[in-house]
Amino acid sequence: MKLREIAEIIEKEFPLSSAFDWDNCGILLGGGEWEITRVLITLDVNNAVLKEAVKAGADLILSHHPILFDGTKRITSETPEGRLVIGLLENKIAVYAAHTNCDVGKNGINARLSSLFGLCNSVPLEDSGLGRIGDLKEPMNFAEFADFTKKTLKTPFVRVCGGKTAAVSRVAVAGGSCAEIIPEAVRKGADVIVTGDMKYHDMINYSEQGISIIDAGHYPTEIIALGIFEDILKNTGLALIKSENPDIFEFM
Repeated sequence: MKLREIAEIIEKEFPLSSAFDWDNCGILLGGGEWEITRVLITLDVNNAVLKEAVKAGADLILSHHPILFDGTKRITSETPEGRLVIGLLENKIAVYAAHTNCDVGKNGINARLSSLFGLCNSVPLEDSGLGRIGDLKEPMNFAEFADFTKKTLKTPFVRVCGGKTAAVSRVAVAGGSCAEIIPEAVRKGADVIVTGDMKYHDMINYSEQGISIIDAGHYPTEIIALGIFEDILKNTGLALIKSENPDIFEFM
C-alpha cells in the first residue's frame, strides 16, 4: 500500500483540519508514493524506536507524538533529532504522526480513555473536542478511584491532589498534558480530573480550591494510541507491529 493511501485512511478518521494550529501532523517524512508493507506503531519516535523499526523491517513508523516539532532548522549529526532523521532516511523509513487530531477525534484518545473508565453519558469537555466528561456507573471515594485509575491505566503510580474520602461520581479525562482543561471540567461539575504532567504550583493552587486531580502521567494516559492505530489499519493487509518502547520515566 502506498504511503498516501495509508494517510487517507488515517485522515478519514482523524482529519488534519482538526489538529491544533501549533501541531505537526500528517506525513512528516517520506514520499506519498513510497510502498509500505510493515508499520511500527508507537507513541514516540526516538532512536530506540528507529532501531525497533529497522529490526522489524518496517517501512513506516506511525506515531502519536510528532518529530520536527519545535521549528527545527537544521538536520545534522550534531543533534539527537538530526541523527534520528538521518537514520530514518538512510533506512527509508517514513514517519506519520496523528497527534491532537487523534486526541480530539470521536474515536480518539480521550474517547478511548472515557470508555476505559466506563464513563456514562460521556461528551467532549471543550468545543475543540479536547477531553471528555461523564459519570461513573457506581460512585466511589477518591482513594478508591485513584486505585481504580492505576488499574485502568496499568500504571503502578499516580500523583493525587484532593480529599481521599471525597465522593467521586463525575469524572473528566484528558490524555497527555492537559492542565488547561481543568477550569472547564470544574465548571461542568467534575469531581475529579485525570490527566498528566501537572506542575507543582498549579497543584497547590487547585488543592486550595478544593479541586481533586489525578496526575497519571503522560505515557500511561496516551499509550492507548497504539490500540487506536491498530484498529484503524487492521483490515488493510499491512503487517502491524506494536512498539515496546517504554515510558521514559521508571518507577523505583
